[in-house]
Amino acid sequence: MAIWLRFKAYIIGLGALIVGVLAIYLTGKRDGVQNEFDRQAKADAKQARTVEDAADRVRHADGDNGTAIERLRKHKRLRDL
Repeated sequence: MAIWLRFKAYIIGLGALIVGVLAIYLTGKRDGVQNEFDRQAKADAKQARTVEDAADRVRHADGDNGTAIERLRKHKRLRDL
């Protein structure tokens, strides 16, 4: 039992070092996951906006004052207006 008392400070220091390295690793991993999630959400929002803009252009590009839109509405095929 006396031999462990001689190395007690080293053992405690080594344990603290392992816990510190593990905490840094897990924090970095969590931050990396959050950054990837944010990047994907931003890309999805950008793609959705691009699709929405294209749909708006097509919807409003009808030169006959909306006859295609009215025809779709009449046949109950228009979903987003």
